[in-house]
Amino acid sequence: MTTRHPIHAYMRALSSQLGPLDKAEADEVVREIESHIHDVVEQAEARGEHLDVAALLEGFGPPEALAAQYVAHIRTGAPPPAGFRVIQRVRQTVTHGLYYSMGAFGYSIAAALLLLALAKLWQPSLVGAWSANGGNSVAVAWSGAPYPEAKELLGYWLVPIALLASAWCAELTRRVLRVLRRGLS
Repeated sequence: MTTRHPIHAYMRALSSQLGPLDKAEADEVVREIESHIHDVVEQAEARGEHLDVAALLEGFGPPEALAAQYVAHIRTGAPPPAGFRVIQRVRQTVTHGLYYSMGAFGYSIAAALLLLALAKLWQPSLVGAWSANGGNSVAVAWSGAPYPEAKELLGYWLVPIALLASAWCAELTRRVLRVLRRGLS
């Protein structure tokens, strides 16, 4: 725990020097640097090594100089401080993966709901939402009633409900992808 005090002091000093940035940008810088420092400390501890925290912090330079580099980078597009490009590359990789995964997942769910609505029109006796066990269990299925005593709940109301859910899911996915796309640039 004694290794944490110098880190917190360094981060407080850094944070106080990031005043020219808006709070969200300053918080982001502090989180990134603090996360990196803690990762290095935890890796050393996991290997059973003693880490000289003072030397680690000296490698970042004085908080004032590091803050000035970040402010210049964010405000004027100056070259980023050493290590910042690695952090940005990791963030972009995560954002790209999240972007494509979210698109595939969201639009797949929307397509499945649309297919469910169309299947109810095509095979009404096999597609539906059923209640079984006295209302304690609900199942949506495309293979008929899941239990012999099951009762269909929605009938043809499943079609507009599934269509609305499909449209809602597609729109939600579109909006999330738009937000993620901003993170890619």
